[in-house]
Amino acid sequence: MNEKVERLLALTQEQRELIAQLEIENRDLKKLVQNLNDRIDKLEQQRLVIDREMAEIPIGFDLIPEDDLKKY
Repeated sequence: MNEKVERLLALTQEQRELIAQLEIENRDLKKLVQNLNDRIDKLEQQRLVIDREMAEIPIGFDLIPEDDLKKY
C-alpha cells in the first residue's frame, strides 16, 4: 500500500509540474495573441489612411514622376 501512495504522490507532483509549464506556455501564447491583435489593429488603421488617400486622387489624374518633370 505504501508503494501505491508514493507512486500516486510522484504522479501528482509530475502533473503539478506539467500544469505549471502549461500555464506558463498559455500566458506566453496570450501575450503573443495580444501582440498580433495589436499589430492587426495598426495595419487596419494604416489601410484606412491609405484608402482615404487613394479616394482623394481624382480619377483620370495622371501622376508624372518628378524625374520626368525635370527633363523639360
